[in-house]
Amino acid sequence: MKKRPWKSSLTAIMLGAMIVQGGTAAWAAEPSTPTVVAPTVNYGLTKDIRAAIKSVAETPTATGSQLAVTVRLYNGGTTQNRVPEHELRVQTSSGISYTLKPSASNKASLQPKEIAELVYFASVDSKEIGKIESLSFVNVDLYAYPKVETTLLSMPTNQVWYGGTGSAALESIASAGWGQDFTIAGVNSGLTYKTVEASIQSGATGRVAVLTVLVNNPGEGRETVPAFRVDAQSETKSYEGKRTEVAPVVLAAGENTYIHYAIPVETGVELTNIVVLSTDTFIPKDGGQSEELATAKLAINWPTDGSAASAIAYKIGQPIPFHAQAKVIDKTTEVSLMELHLHENPDEGYKTAVAKFKLTNTSTTPIATPTFLTELTNKTGASYQGVRQTNVTTMMNPGLSYVVSYSYIVPQSEDSESFALKILDAQAAAPYTTTIAALQTDLQKETTDNLISLYPIDVTFKDISVNMQYAMGTYNYKVRLDLSISQVANVVVDNNFSKLRFEIVDSLGRVVGSKDASFIGPNKLVSGIQVIDATGANLDQFSSPFTINIYETMDTPMGTAKRLIKGIK
Repeated sequence: MKKRPWKSSLTAIMLGAMIVQGGTAAWAAEPSTPTVVAPTVNYGLTKDIRAAIKSVAETPTATGSQLAVTVRLYNGGTTQNRVPEHELRVQTSSGISYTLKPSASNKASLQPKEIAELVYFASVDSKEIGKIESLSFVNVDLYAYPKVETTLLSMPTNQVWYGGTGSAALESIASAGWGQDFTIAGVNSGLTYKTVEASIQSGATGRVAVLTVLVNNPGEGRETVPAFRVDAQSETKSYEGKRTEVAPVVLAAGENTYIHYAIPVETGVELTNIVVLSTDTFIPKDGGQSEELATAKLAINWPTDGSAASAIAYKIGQPIPFHAQAKVIDKTTEVSLMELHLHENPDEGYKTAVAKFKLTNTSTTPIATPTFLTELTNKTGASYQGVRQTNVTTMMNPGLSYVVSYSYIVPQSEDSESFALKILDAQAAAPYTTTIAALQTDLQKETTDNLISLYPIDVTFKDISVNMQYAMGTYNYKVRLDLSISQVANVVVDNNFSKLRFEIVDSLGRVVGSKDASFIGPNKLVSGIQVIDATGANLDQFSSPFTINIYETMDTPMGTAKRLIKGIK
């Protein structure tokens, strides 16, 4: 049958993949050139109904092969039109023809201007099907003898997915580089996509590859992200992914957003590719169980560094630039990293890092305090998960700043002076995390003078001494402090703020007394002279001289985190 082109007025509802220009992506330094897929060719099935191939797949099974075909139909007429009675057959290069079964959900007729997809499937006990060259709509007159077969339409199969793993299995489909805009061939959508982050995380059932994809709608109307799947492949095995968003994702014209895929993988596996697959559902007419049919459309190399979210140079105290689509941080909330310290802990087998963030409500109404996770990565790529302080203000009033601290337990061998700090969203792809900001910054050095900075409070030690008294068979210890305390304006310090711990250590390294002191409450630390009781262990002897270790402490779900900030002899 002669091929007929579509009328120009129908291009807005084109059956095949649309050639579009990608929008600006939030994570890309420069816009990338989209992977352009040629429009799907369409053919006349009847006077008014046009047909185009959405997908063709030949997938090996344990006993043979599966054949899957999806054809898209469009009724360009002004009245309802019946789809002609037919069988769907595929022809191979060896001249063999296979008849596929139609899905029970296939429509028998189309309303005017309606688009429908017809799904066909067959399981063949043979691994020697060979190359598929075309598919045909064939009308079979069973009432004629001998039976009469009429080919209504024959369409060449220009792209067939021959399922499998390894580089050879991907030769029959298109490819794109990491972070490059792409469209999905055969899917009736004008949306463009871009991979922006990939990571391997530990889930409840094992290791999971988590993929973040930026979706952009460059069109002039609302569009729903179509159903498609993203799998991961190694050289020897394929791993099936699942979108974490359950509800439909709808984009207005010009809008972009993230979607996420979780792909369970084996421990230690080295992934080589990400494979984008269109999906269709086949429902047997005999009432059997439905089956998802997936056809690979595009292969993308797995990023060698595990992620495209590179850390940007950051100066402590500046507002953190979050990705434009980040939803866990309200647009009126300004977040800044104010402190990042790493210290050894005497008598502990690890070091402690502390990051302190300032959260400012720049709006005119109270807003909820954002909840996010953090992660430190050192110069060799080792990552340390942050633990958020236990108690955090739930609401922030306008014009005020609040402080939230995170602690990190790191090995004693850690000697990095610069870290990549990731801000993580634990909601968008729950139960997995995604990166919404990545910063490269240096550790802060403690001052060598008597000033201690605990943002937003500065404490200057004018004098500190220990007095010891012996009574009733025990020693009591008093710490005499002469302090000068100042605080940054409009930054709230409440019960959630960290404390100072004073530990008295004798010359044998024993802690003979300790005391936690707060910056709020009736017994808070104040400017001037004050004495605090640091009586601790019931020791009947001691060895002088004493050392006073001053720690910053905070309560976390993992217990009390502390970092040594000064030792005074």
